[in-house]
Amino acid sequence: MISISTVLFKRLIFPICLVLIQGCGPTEVTEETEWTVCNQQQNVTCTSNQFSAGTHFIYKDGEPFKIRGVVYVPGQPGYLPWEIEKLSILTPQVTERIDTDLENIKAMGANTVRLWGAPAYTYHSLKELGGLNILQTIWFDGHVNDFQNNAYKTTSKNYIKTVIDRIYNAHEDNNPPIVALLVGNELSETSIISTNQAHPNIDSFFGNYISASNINASEAFIAEMADYARTYEMETYGKASLISYANEIRTVHLIDTPFLDFRSQNAYSYAVPYYRPDTLPGSGSGTLFQGWIEELKNMHPSVPLLVSETGLSVSPEANHAGPPNYGYGGNTELEQATGILQNLTDIQTSSFDIAGVTIHEYLDSWWKFGLEDSLSQDPHDIEEWFGMVRIIEENGVFNTLPRAVYNQLKTLWTAE
Repeated sequence: MISISTVLFKRLIFPICLVLIQGCGPTEVTEETEWTVCNQQQNVTCTSNQFSAGTHFIYKDGEPFKIRGVVYVPGQPGYLPWEIEKLSILTPQVTERIDTDLENIKAMGANTVRLWGAPAYTYHSLKELGGLNILQTIWFDGHVNDFQNNAYKTTSKNYIKTVIDRIYNAHEDNNPPIVALLVGNELSETSIISTNQAHPNIDSFFGNYISASNINASEAFIAEMADYARTYEMETYGKASLISYANEIRTVHLIDTPFLDFRSQNAYSYAVPYYRPDTLPGSGSGTLFQGWIEELKNMHPSVPLLVSETGLSVSPEANHAGPPNYGYGGNTELEQATGILQNLTDIQTSSFDIAGVTIHEYLDSWWKFGLEDSLSQDPHDIEEWFGMVRIIEENGVFNTLPRAVYNQLKTLWTAE
């Protein structure tokens, strides 16, 4: 998510069918007809869980698919995400936690879960549960000095392979419900600048599926990772998921990815007046958040825009801002609910159609600063309090209780 400290800190159109002999090629068709056209071709098997990108929306099996997503990091206090994702054997308490969390996410009316580094069990649990699609973040260290460093790129590609394999190993039919792979999330401004300065001559990338010209070295890194992800997935499993990159307000002027399938933007209401105070008010609600969403979509009106993160922290020890922009922490639980619902209204009533939204996040993140930190919740740490669900400890057992935003979102989403 977008934090604030006291110091300022071709489109590729690919087949939506699995080709057996000769199938859907990269033919320009309208959003409304592309599934029909594909079905009419001979020697083609059109299967389920096929996602494509149109002008405004992502499509699933030929139908508009408005993403109602929730960010979910599996685990509980005493576990770190980057360690638990490697575990093939989990304790019964952790597996029960994952099962219950996913059931509750589905029960609130979400249709998509945005995952980061999740253990293999999570994908098996999702398959058994059914009804939730996967928006998979592939996390790269965004604070290295040089994204073009060969050793770093090799490590990043190996991780891409690991994540893709982990998903597909839960699906014997090689057909997991992957909305998209997000190759990277919020690469740091400092690292982007240092990479670009170190490689002024890198201005293009030409791969098997992804090609781009007139780009900078950091954008070329994203293109290379996207091409590797698509190549590996296609060659290994015969499927090509949509690919995007999760950008944010501090680097939107440095990173542009027209070579990916759609735009993903992490957008928080409290960040807009802080980082982009000259943003015009929204056309409908008049909020700066709506104005920022409209500005983002207007940058590239011919491809979908997904709000890949938005949310509010209820950390008790932070300055209180209140509506209409709320604050980076310091919100009451009622304000968290009211503010997030306002964000959704802003997105829904903007002057452009938006592909959907993913709420950050389901569980409070006690783990932000390491294992010892994960055993208690710091009232001063804003990042630990974004959860729609709080974690409570009773006699050494961790359980959860929903905050107001969970119930209000459930009422909204289950009615849609």
